[in-house]
Amino acid sequence: MPPNSPSSYPSMVRRWATQRTKVAAARAGFLITRMNDESRRYVEITHNDDVPLPAGAEHELRPDNPALDELEAAYDALGVAAAAHTQWRQSFLKKNLSLAWFRGDNAYVWQFRQLGSSARIRMYLAMLDVLERDRLGLFAKLDEDGLFGAFTFTFGQRPPISRDLLDSINEINYLDDQMGLASIEGLRVLDIGAGYGRLAHRMSTALPNLAAYDCIDGVATSTFLCSYYTRFRELPDAVRVVRLDEHEKLGERYDVAVNIHSFSECSHDAIRWWLDRIAERDIPWLLIVPNTPDELRSTEADGSMEPFRQDVLDRGYELVDDRPIHQSDELRELIDLHDRFYLFKRRDA
Repeated sequence: MPPNSPSSYPSMVRRWATQRTKVAAARAGFLITRMNDESRRYVEITHNDDVPLPAGAEHELRPDNPALDELEAAYDALGVAAAAHTQWRQSFLKKNLSLAWFRGDNAYVWQFRQLGSSARIRMYLAMLDVLERDRLGLFAKLDEDGLFGAFTFTFGQRPPISRDLLDSINEINYLDDQMGLASIEGLRVLDIGAGYGRLAHRMSTALPNLAAYDCIDGVATSTFLCSYYTRFRELPDAVRVVRLDEHEKLGERYDVAVNIHSFSECSHDAIRWWLDRIAERDIPWLLIVPNTPDELRSTEADGSMEPFRQDVLDRGYELVDDRPIHQSDELRELIDLHDRFYLFKRRDA
């Protein structure tokens, strides 16, 4: 077709308009470029399908599973604040979660969307930071198989790592450093907002002194996934998944309660409800890791965020440690993840 034939005019006009738009954007300080498949993973819900799903997973991990329907109905019928969601509503889950690939980049674990296009180098720096404090030798005890969509990173001859693995190793070592987690005989842990059960999996594998690890979550989908995942990983009987509508079945005594990236996504009322469950059991230690870097804050229905540190203190706790999860000042600046550990202890413990 001749380059100036009438039928070529529309494409010429589109190219001209596109070029003019790019020039105008560049003058304003913006660069417009077409996203390739590699770039899309940094802004979209995605997963790593290099490792296929286990047999039967796709059939069980589906939105119309009757077990999930039953859980959702039971949670919806509860009259407790923990079941009223300000962030983890069905619209949020449909947009931010692929059920069968729940360890991909999604509502549970932000990997590429939080780390951006430099994910690989930032994961390497995060690994160096966590490795420096791995007094328990967990890099040698725990591994990553990339199942259920987890993105993995391999550096040299080292075994693969993931965000799940690094966060878990970091949290276990931190608690051991602060409260002697690995040396507590008959260790009992309460995981509030346990998600799909990644810390239960890691801690039960790493710590032979673990006597009880109870997972509970206010989101029915999380309870559904946690039940599946703990069964799939064949975790010991010490690990239980407790439904929210059966929260009275939680143990009477725990050594530590953990809340990782969960309270920040709950309403103030829901946080107070959970804190009451912690306080009535006189749990000596409480670890909170929020999504907000500056303070402990809730997520309200109108989008506002209310501080809740005082609510913890009012229930008999004192803040004994507050530090970034990545503790090397030099590496943290490059990793650019600014989450913090907030560790509380009961004043009478």
